[in-house]
Amino acid sequence: MGLFDRLKKKTRGILTAAEPAKGVAAAPGAEVRRRLLGISGRGIQAGEEEGDVLVSWSAKVASVGPDGGEYEFLYRAIRISLDEGDHEASGICLKTTTEAELGAGGLTAAKGWERGQHLGTEKLHVLAWLGPHVTEGGADEEGYAFSWSDLRDPVIEAVTGAGWTYKPKKI
Repeated sequence: MGLFDRLKKKTRGILTAAEPAKGVAAAPGAEVRRRLLGISGRGIQAGEEEGDVLVSWSAKVASVGPDGGEYEFLYRAIRISLDEGDHEASGICLKTTTEAELGAGGLTAAKGWERGQHLGTEKLHVLAWLGPHVTEGGADEEGYAFSWSDLRDPVIEAVTGAGWTYKPKKI
């Protein structure tokens, strides 16, 4: 496999379209939607909003230490629009991060939002000095690890497995 082939495989569904295998007949839109809504995993949920399918991952970590308290909430999603006429699904990534910290210097808070085609991983290792901390979704007592491929790969598999093409949505 040459360099171009490896690059194309790595950017499949991010920069380039992901097409179904040869000979796979296109399933009805309801079947593609059912497959997408069936995606699950630790911290992963699938649902519908305004006719689109949202496959999302979230994690919440709230902890208290000797210097104060911290709160972090991450929401990562792929919003998929279905085009039955062309047998295509197009997806756009949504990323929201909310953070708050209470310490000797007071309260600080921040919220960030992004939309586009994302890749990469995010990790957090939690040290809680004063006992257990609260976690939800994709986080546990040790923190969390998230990779965009944890969402994108099952979405591409669901779409192409139904004989449709998955394309990254342009902003």
